[in-house]
Amino acid sequence: MGIEVCPVGGYGEVGRNMTAVKVDDQVIIFDMGLHMSNYIKVTEEEHGEFVRINEQILKKADAVPQDSQIKDWRSKVVAIVVTHAHLDHLGAAPYLASKYNAPIICTPFTAEILKTMCKDEHVTLTNKIISLHPNQSYSLANGLTLEFCGITHSTPQTIIAALHTPYGAVMYANDYKLDDHPILGKKPNYEHFRKLGEKGVLLLMQDCIYAGAAKRTPSELVAKDMLDDVLLQLDSRGKAVVVTTFSSHIARLKTIANFGKKLNRRVIFMGRSISKYCFAAEAAGVTKFEGVKIIKFRRQIEKMLKEVQQRGKDKYLLVMSGHQGEPKAALSRIIKGELSFRFDPGDHIVFSCTVIPADVNRRQRAELDAGLKKLGVRLFTDIHVSGHSSREDMREFMMLTKPKHVIPAHGDPGMMDEFISLCKEMGYKDKNIHGIINGQRIKIV
Repeated sequence: MGIEVCPVGGYGEVGRNMTAVKVDDQVIIFDMGLHMSNYIKVTEEEHGEFVRINEQILKKADAVPQDSQIKDWRSKVVAIVVTHAHLDHLGAAPYLASKYNAPIICTPFTAEILKTMCKDEHVTLTNKIISLHPNQSYSLANGLTLEFCGITHSTPQTIIAALHTPYGAVMYANDYKLDDHPILGKKPNYEHFRKLGEKGVLLLMQDCIYAGAAKRTPSELVAKDMLDDVLLQLDSRGKAVVVTTFSSHIARLKTIANFGKKLNRRVIFMGRSISKYCFAAEAAGVTKFEGVKIIKFRRQIEKMLKEVQQRGKDKYLLVMSGHQGEPKAALSRIIKGELSFRFDPGDHIVFSCTVIPADVNRRQRAELDAGLKKLGVRLFTDIHVSGHSSREDMREFMMLTKPKHVIPAHGDPGMMDEFISLCKEMGYKDKNIHGIINGQRIKIV
């Protein structure tokens, strides 16, 4: 009896997030994510675009959580809780979830993405999908209540999960930022988090990626101002304007679309991933992309790019894939001469993103940037703010919720050490800080 935690993925590494929490004789799983670098390798390098991927292939590539670590808990799982729609938190669910006789509980936007993924991968989920809006609660069996605490992040309807147990609340805060001026959605409800702390938070599992960044993460409003500077304040007459960003960043895409309209350019979104997230946002009632043409399939994209080249690039604002330098993405293919579209000297290319800190991403982006520079285009990079909490966000959140025990999650050993140092700054004792890695179980009470 009591509460026991088993980290399955994301502890001692970035991504592949999955955590199992056993309360007495019931287990709740938080997140089922992909290790993105390993996933990209197996899908692009080994198997190609049209080979069906399965659990065995992904586990061999170390691209999904090694959930055999909780094989003895499998029959006890009563819920799979997915906190948001990023693939490092959701992407393994189509391949792993059906082994568990439990519903998947997530927000409507995340549910739409999950359904689309399963359709695209020809996967039939046996799990019931329960949609829960941010700030709603759901009763599980035997005195457990799951609460979805709405929070800001770089994709819509992200939540911090609060599992209310007879021993106190267990909070899974993985990922979020404290944005007081969000472009979409509501600002964090600080008073509610304070009340949770007063009621009693037993355990906080906290994303620690930027625990070493001594700042508070800037608002998405800052990214909007940065885009204003490079899109509206510069003279782009007679030039192509191309923007690339994270497909899941609906608020950012909304800002880009609005600025394209102010430039009197026709706004075109291109790519399977962008289409998936934009259509999900519309289906879930998050926002609409009125006046934006969204193109999903490769042949349609190729046809549209040919049309843009012929009619005049300065009539359009194009949003396309390829911000991490992916070889099969539109930007890379344009440089290689594989499409009926070319960049000319002085064209504007805006990277509203950062390079994901993995070797494959750094290498591919360096190659892409070098190719673009040879063409003489104007590059605008790092027009972006993070969706993750920095050190001072984490400090503020812990001051509000006052957790008795803390576990650093979603980080490599160096990131975990930075979070542990923050906890010690705040007066936490070693016995209440648990720097555990994948597969190490710990009993909290």
